[in-house]
Amino acid sequence: MTQCRGVRILVVEDEASLREGIVDLLSGDGHTVTAVGDGVAGVETGLRETFELVVLDLMLPRLDGMEVCRRLRAARPGMPILMLTARGSEDDKVRGLGEGADDYVTKPFSTRELVARIRAVERRVTTAPAAPPAGPAPAPTLAGAVGGDVLEVGRLRLDPGRFEAKWQGKPITLTRSEFQILGALARHRGTVLAREQLLDLARGDDAVVTDRTVDTFVKRLRKKIRDVDADFDEIETVFGVGYRYRD
Repeated sequence: MTQCRGVRILVVEDEASLREGIVDLLSGDGHTVTAVGDGVAGVETGLRETFELVVLDLMLPRLDGMEVCRRLRAARPGMPILMLTARGSEDDKVRGLGEGADDYVTKPFSTRELVARIRAVERRVTTAPAAPPAGPAPAPTLAGAVGGDVLEVGRLRLDPGRFEAKWQGKPITLTRSEFQILGALARHRGTVLAREQLLDLARGDDAVVTDRTVDTFVKRLRKKIRDVDADFDEIETVFGVGYRYRD
């Protein structure tokens, strides 16, 4: 793999040999890495300093990874979180996504897989999305999910430049993945988008996912918007296919 532009990464992993290995791997790929060995230190460091990505182990001393994820997500909603887990249960992975993680890697993982997942996140963070071409809407791609201009659809307003989402003028705190999915649905309103398309938009081509992953993202979106408007029902489920934003 060729080296890419680096980002600031926080690694929270209690196993010393694995933590050191991840630091060496990511530093060698051009990233600036800070590493800590327990959940309390992870929260303190993540809130004290600014990072563009957190690599977070699920099983941690002093404070487990789910709680670390919850606290960091509440304070830094736009910061991507990649969760490391030795658990193979789909329910554990879905729960992690439900707590705000953007992606997960199951141990044992290859160095190539970890670097690929992080590069996928970096592309979402650093690449400015392009506006879609004129004419009928094509199947969306990551770059075309949310254009550079402000998107206003009915009571929804998305400002990619400021990473701001509002419903009826009230702010909604979204993760990057939620922002991408909501933007894609709203931009292609009236069109059914398959789960596979939405997963590509939210997580990049390097991710290995299940159908339940996008369902979790959509469930979180509905809940967050209904917190400010209990009657929100613009995101429609098309059973067996995907989702559609009502025209």
